[in-house]
Amino acid sequence: MGMVFRPSVRKGGEFFGLPGPISKFQVQDAWDYERYKVLLEDGDGTVGISRNGVDITIQGEVGSVDGEPVLSEVEMLEALETLRSALNTTDEVLLEFFLYRDDEAEEYRYFRHCSVSRFRYELSRPELYEYSLILHADDPVMQTSLSS
Repeated sequence: MGMVFRPSVRKGGEFFGLPGPISKFQVQDAWDYERYKVLLEDGDGTVGISRNGVDITIQGEVGSVDGEPVLSEVEMLEALETLRSALNTTDEVLLEFFLYRDDEAEEYRYFRHCSVSRFRYELSRPELYEYSLILHADDPVMQTSLSS
């Protein structure tokens, strides 16, 4: 089947797929640095450049989970509650956030050491619930794994 886009979190060795369809997916990198202005010279000097962690912003709807349709309000709420529970972390137990997965070949592209900054869901449209999620990955490097 090959690698496919399957956003999910792994906590305690168990995968939790994000409900879909996903309408927005952003990864934001940032860097720290110092800038110094040299007197009587044009420009400035930049020193101490280092990468910060990565912020991942996701917006989606609860129409399916792991390829299975979610049809009723009760099923949509259960999917959100399962995700909400999976996103709850501690200092000792952080998440891994997977973007691409090939479970047969055990090949993955993911961020490690992730925690949730914000999780919001909208229940006012009974035909299709919406959610937004902001994750922070302490490690800015997207990992490649040939086995988990």
